[in-house]
Amino acid sequence: MVHQKIDHQFSDSRFEWDSKENLQPCIKLSFFFKKLPNVDDDHFQMHYNHVHADLTVASKQFDVVKIQRYVQTYQTPEMKEKIKSLGMEVLDYDACSQIWVKDWDAWERFSTSPEYAAALLPDADHFMDYKTSGIKCFAGHDMIAFGKAIPDCDVKDGITRGNKSLARDSGNFST
Repeated sequence: MVHQKIDHQFSDSRFEWDSKENLQPCIKLSFFFKKLPNVDDDHFQMHYNHVHADLTVASKQFDVVKIQRYVQTYQTPEMKEKIKSLGMEVLDYDACSQIWVKDWDAWERFSTSPEYAAALLPDADHFMDYKTSGIKCFAGHDMIAFGKAIPDCDVKDGITRGNKSLARDSGNFST
């Protein structure tokens, strides 16, 4: 289906139909997974935030392939309840790791490295239920509408509080 433009009065010229999207030059891989059933929330979060983060960042290929960003998000039981109380549906996962890479080759080199197999996968056995529940992945490019880009990687910021008032005067995202 061909995109049909609707009649819309844009509040910011950077979003107008003919403006170039602010796509970032990295592939963002998001990995969703559950904690092991016999692991409590405190252990899960502490192990994930400390040991697993350390093993990931310390691996040689992490620097060789120039991973641009590695982020961990843990969804607490309280967060899940708050989401439900607001009438939203909760994704049935406990955590999400995000890794930004310049290209697919970088991800393949990192994920197939001997260190990945020797350190990261065995470490997952301490807290992650990947053998039963699996790990779901979502990959894409970020289009930053609002906020800062990744330093030394992404070329342009989105709209920021400092340049929001200039919105109607600008045809491009800030640099």
